[in-house]
Amino acid sequence: MSEDKNNQNKKDCPLCKVSEGTIRNLEKAGNNKKEKYFLKKERKRQENSAKIRKEKIKKIIKLSFISLIIIFIFGGAAFAAIGYVKNRNFGTAKVEIASLEYDAGTISMADGLVSHAYEIKNIGEGDLEIKEIRTSCMCTTARLRVRDRLSREFGMHDNPFGWSEKIAPEETGYLEIVFDPALHGPSGIGPVTRAIYVSTNDPDNKNIEFILTAKVTE
Repeated sequence: MSEDKNNQNKKDCPLCKVSEGTIRNLEKAGNNKKEKYFLKKERKRQENSAKIRKEKIKKIIKLSFISLIIIFIFGGAAFAAIGYVKNRNFGTAKVEIASLEYDAGTISMADGLVSHAYEIKNIGEGDLEIKEIRTSCMCTTARLRVRDRLSREFGMHDNPFGWSEKIAPEETGYLEIVFDPALHGPSGIGPVTRAIYVSTNDPDNKNIEFILTAKVTE
């Protein structure tokens, strides 16, 4: 019975987590010693709480700093992308052509089709829009290739209304033409000149004419 009673006396105080036996010993030792004990305990608790708060504040500041860096990086990238798109939409396109003419030399009707690609580079700040492609003769067809995109085939009469393709700034497109020297038969033998017409949104080069020359033999 005495052991059970002692165990009950040893239960912790819900306020300070100090056993009742310790409290009685402090009471016997005098109020001053008891007060010093609790003051020391309270001071330690406050120091621990202050340390925890300080660590929390450090973490919050660190997370805020990291968040600001992320916002700055991604925000800057977003503004740069918006500016780039804005320039592409509202900037001026400018065409640069490596060569407007191609001489296929002497070609035989028996040798089949002759092909060539003209380079069309956009050195402006806005998208270069190719609005129309047509040829001067049914013996000549043309297509526009931009990266992995290849347009439909255009000819003298096959020119759908409303078609267009864009070449981005600093990008190069290729006007791929095919000439059939045998299409006209014997009447097509001799020097020939064919033209490919391209319309663009470049204010200084709204209409561009590419030339193909050759000497056709049997």
